[in-house]
Amino acid sequence: SYKKDFKFIVAVLRDEFRLEPQSTRVAAGEDIVMECAPPKGTPEPQVHWRKDGHTLEVEGRLKLVDGSNLAITDTKPSDDGRYQCVAKNTAGIRESSVAILKVHVKPFMVKAPEDTVALVGSTVDFACTVGGDPLPDVLWQRKSPGGTMPLGRVRVLEDRTLRLERITLLDQGRYTCDADNYAGAVSASAILTVHAAPTFTARPLAQTIESGRDVSFRCNVDGSPKPFIFWSFEGDRALIYPGTSSGNFEVFTTNEGHSTLSLKSAQPQNSGTVIICSAVNEAGSASTRTRLTVTSKEERPPPVIIRGPVNQTLPINSVAFLSCEAIGNPTPVISWYKESLPVTSSDRINVTNPGLVEIYRLRKEDSGVYTCVASSRVGKATWSGHLLVENPKNPNINFFKAPEAIMLPGPPSRPHALNQSEGSVTITWGQNNKIGSSSLLGYQIELFGREEGVTPTWTVVARRVPGPTFTQHLLTPGVPYTFLVRAENGHGLGPPSHLSDIIIVGADTAQNWGNPEVTVLSEARASLVSGNIVKLTEAIPVLSTAIKLVWEILDAQYVEGLYIYYITLDGPPELPKTYSMLTVLHTGGSSSFTVNNLDKWSRYEFFLVPFFKTVEGQPSNSRTVRTLEDVPTEAPSSMEALLLNSTAVYLKWRPPSPLSLNGALQGYRVEVKANGSEKIDTVNVGTTPTLLLGNLTAGVSYNVKVAAATRAGLGPFSSAAILRLDPASRITDHHQQRPIDMQSGDFITETWFMALLISMVSVMVLLFGAMLLVRRRQMLTKKTMTPSRSNGGVLTTPLASKQETPLWLDKDTLPDYSTTLPEYSKLVPQPDHSGSINLHQNPLHQKEYTRPDHLDYSSEKNYPMSGRKYMQVQEYASPNLDSNRTSQIADYAEVDASLVVPNGGPTSPAPYATTTLVTSGRRIGNSMVNVVVGGETCLNELLQVWVPNPNSPEEPPYPSSNGGYYNRKVYSDSYFAPTQTLRRTKKERKSSNENPPDLVSPNQPVYARVGPPGLSWRNATPSLSSFTPHKQVYHASTRSEPGNML
Repeated sequence: SYKKDFKFIVAVLRDEFRLEPQSTRVAAGEDIVMECAPPKGTPEPQVHWRKDGHTLEVEGRLKLVDGSNLAITDTKPSDDGRYQCVAKNTAGIRESSVAILKVHVKPFMVKAPEDTVALVGSTVDFACTVGGDPLPDVLWQRKSPGGTMPLGRVRVLEDRTLRLERITLLDQGRYTCDADNYAGAVSASAILTVHAAPTFTARPLAQTIESGRDVSFRCNVDGSPKPFIFWSFEGDRALIYPGTSSGNFEVFTTNEGHSTLSLKSAQPQNSGTVIICSAVNEAGSASTRTRLTVTSKEERPPPVIIRGPVNQTLPINSVAFLSCEAIGNPTPVISWYKESLPVTSSDRINVTNPGLVEIYRLRKEDSGVYTCVASSRVGKATWSGHLLVENPKNPNINFFKAPEAIMLPGPPSRPHALNQSEGSVTITWGQNNKIGSSSLLGYQIELFGREEGVTPTWTVVARRVPGPTFTQHLLTPGVPYTFLVRAENGHGLGPPSHLSDIIIVGADTAQNWGNPEVTVLSEARASLVSGNIVKLTEAIPVLSTAIKLVWEILDAQYVEGLYIYYITLDGPPELPKTYSMLTVLHTGGSSSFTVNNLDKWSRYEFFLVPFFKTVEGQPSNSRTVRTLEDVPTEAPSSMEALLLNSTAVYLKWRPPSPLSLNGALQGYRVEVKANGSEKIDTVNVGTTPTLLLGNLTAGVSYNVKVAAATRAGLGPFSSAAILRLDPASRITDHHQQRPIDMQSGDFITETWFMALLISMVSVMVLLFGAMLLVRRRQMLTKKTMTPSRSNGGVLTTPLASKQETPLWLDKDTLPDYSTTLPEYSKLVPQPDHSGSINLHQNPLHQKEYTRPDHLDYSSEKNYPMSGRKYMQVQEYASPNLDSNRTSQIADYAEVDASLVVPNGGPTSPAPYATTTLVTSGRRIGNSMVNVVVGGETCLNELLQVWVPNPNSPEEPPYPSSNGGYYNRKVYSDSYFAPTQTLRRTKKERKSSNENPPDLVSPNQPVYARVGPPGLSWRNATPSLSSFTPHKQVYHASTRSEPGNML
C-alpha cells in the first residue's frame, strides 16, 4: 500500500469593494477613467463592467486599465448610462454600487450675431442661437467705450435674440453673446454701426454787405458717417469744398470743424447770389440756402429809432424825461423839436445828452408834441410823443409817466419773405417770448424803399397786426424794400426786429428763391428744395472701370433730369479731392446708369442731384464703392542676385508701383528656365519680393522672369534676366549682391575681368595720390615764398634763409639771382596836392566795389607834420581768399618814395620798397590810393606809413647807409638782410617823437606799427604784432595771386 497527500484550497470572495466607481460628468470628446478596485478573494476575482444592466464589451474606445479600471476615450453622448463594476471567482459574484456617467455637450453656435448697419431711430436684432447639453445659458453684454446696455430700449427674446429699439449714435459698439454650460462656454460678437443723416448745427445766414467788403458764410453739419460738405450756387453746377475755389469764392474748414465760404471784396454783380450749403452721407442728405446782397453806400437804410418819446401826463413843477435811442450806419445825429421848433437848452431844459432830454419845474406851456429826429446822410427817422402838464389837484386828469424798458415787449425775429408776386409781398416773423407787463396788442410794420423823389425814411404801413404774417401791396417793381417789425402791448411799442433782407418784387422770379409762386418754375423750386426727391439705392461695381448706379425717384413731377456727381476718395490727403459730373435726363422709365472710364481699384463716392431747368433740388444720399480689381499693368523691376553658394541664389526685386497694381497684391510668380531646356520651372512667392532659388547647376545659365499677381490674375512678366553660376564662384565671395545683367553680361563674373578692374582702380588711386603729393609740395613751397598775411594786427614774415643776403636797392648792382625782382613803375614827379586823397578803382574788383574818383579832406585837422610831404601808396588789388572763399583786402602796398616832395621841392629819386601792411578784419575795397600828407593834416586812416625826409641829415633815405631801412617808422619785411642789425643812437632816439624798438635783429621780433600818426609810444603801449624772422630770403615777387595760397 502507499500513502497519497491531498491539498484543499478554500475559495473566498469578500463582500466589500476596495474602491467603487463614482458618478461623474464629462464633456463630449474628452477622456475619462472610471476606477474600480474589486474585493479581495481567492482565487483572484475577474472584473468586468456592466452598463444599464448589460455586460459591456470592452473594445475600441473602451479599455480596461490596471485590470479593473474602465477607460473611455473620446466620449460621446451615447456613453451616458449607469455603470457597475462586477467581480467574480469560484466563490461567487460581487457587484459594486451603480455609478452614473453623464456626458455633456459643449455649447456651440447655431446662429451667431452678425455685424449690422442701421439708421438712427430704427430697431436692430442680434440673433444668438446656441446648442449644447444641457442647454447653455446665454448672457449678452456690451463691450465698447459707449457704456453699458441702453436700459429701457433693450430686451432679450425667447430665442435668446437681443433686440435694440430706437437706436441712437451712442448705441454703436460691439455686442457679445456668451453661452455656457457644465461642459464649457462659447462666445460670439457683432458690431453695430449706426448711421445718421446729416443735420445742420449751424446754417449760413443771409447777409447784406456793402460793395468792396469781405463776407463769409458758415455751415456745420453732424452725421454718421461724417458727411461730405460742399457749397454751390443756384444755376451753377460747380461744387466748392475745402481746398477749391470759384472766382473770388473760397472754402476752408475752421479749427472748430465748420465749413466756411468766404468772398473777398464783394462786388455788385455778386448781389442776389443764392448760396447753397449741402451735406451728404450714406444715410441721407441735407441742404440749406441763403442769399447774398451787395449794396452801395447810397443804398443803406436810414437810421432806426430803438426807443422814442412816449405820451406822458405829468403835474406842474415835476420833471419830464424824454428818451430817444437810434442806430444806423453811419451813426445818426439826434435832434429835438417841439411843435416844429427846435428844443434848446435853458435853465429848466437840459439837452446836453440828445438821447435823454430833461425838463425841470414843468409848466403848462411845456405841454405839446415833442419829436425826435435821427438823421444821417443816408436818411432820417422820426418819433413823436405828447407831453401834457396839468395841475396835480385836477381830479379829471390821470397822471402817468414813461414806462420802464422791462415793461415793453421784446423784439420779434427777423422778418423774411414768405410769398411774393409782381407788386406785392407777404412777410412772416416769429414772436418773442417776452411780452412785457401787459398783454400783446399786435405788431407794427415799418417799410423802407428808396424811390426817386421821396425822402429816405421809415414808413409805418400797418399797426396792431395780429401776425405773424403781413402782405404789403402796391410795391414798385425793381425797387429794393426793407421791413422791420415791432411788438406792442398796453405800455407801448417795443424795440424793432432785425432788418429783413432786401426784397425786390417784379417779373424776375429767379431772384425770389424758395418762394412758391403761381408759375411752374416757382412750384418746381418749392418741390425740389422741400425734401428728398431721389434715393440712391445701390452702387454696384461691374468692371474694373465701371460702376452701375440704381436709384429711386420719390416724386418725379418736377424732375427733368439728374446730375451724377462722383468724387475720387483715393489720393494724397494733402491734396483736394477731385470730382466729375454727368447729366442724365429723366425719361420716366430709367432708374439706373453705368458710369464708365473710372480708375481701376479706386474708391468713389456717388450722389445724385435732381434738377428742373435752372433749379436744383436737394441731393440724394451717397454711396461709397470701389471698382473691381484688374491684373497689374507693370512688371517687377530691378532684379538683384545674392550668390549664396554654387547651387543657390537669393533673388530680390522691386515691386510694381501701387498705381499699376490695380488691386491688392496676392503674390509673385517666378519662372526659371535653363538654357537648352524647354522645361520651365514655376515658383509662387508670397507678397515679399524675395526668393531663395536653389538646386541650380554650376556653369549653366538660367533665364529668370517674375510677375506680380492680384485676385484678378497675373500681370506681365519682367524681361528675362540671365543668371549663371560659374564654377569659379565656389571660391569667391558668396555674399556679394549685384544686379543681374538683363542682356548677356556674363563676362562681368569672369576672373580676368575682375582682376583687370581691380588693377585699373589701383593705378588710378596711385596716380591720384601722387598728384596730391606733388600738389601739396608745390603749395608748401609757395606758402613759404608768399608774404605773410595780417590777422588781427599780427604781422608774420618768414625771413628764414641759410645765406645772409644783404638788401639790394640799386637795381643796376643786383646780383644774378635778383633779376627776378618785379619791374616797378617808373618814378614820375607828381604835382603839388594839398590836403587831398585820390582813390582809383581797381579793375579787378570793379563789380564789387565802387569808389569815388576824388575825395577831399580838410587840411586843418588830423595830425600835424613838419613840412608838407606827398606819398603815393599803391594798394595791390590781388584778392586774398580765406577758408570761406571770401575776398579780403590785399596785405601790402607799394610806397613810391620818389613822389615825396618836401615843401613843394624837387622829387626825391629814392626808389620805393614794397612792404606788408597790417589791415583790420573788415572788408575794404581794393583800389589804387594816392595819399597826400601836408602841413598840419594827415589822412586819418587805420593804416599809416611814414615816409622819410630825404633832406634830413640824421636819417639817410638809402638802406646802404642806415642799415637797410628808409625811416624808423617803416620796416620792409621783404628787403631786410637777416644779418643786418638796426640800431639807432641815443641822439636819434631823443630827437624823435616816436620810440620804435632800439634793435631789430634776426633773433628778435620785428614790429610793424599800425595806427594813426602822432601817437607817442611813451604815452601808451602800442598795439604791436611781432614775428620772428626765418632764415630764408623772400622771392623777388611779393605779390599774392588767387589760387596761389593754401
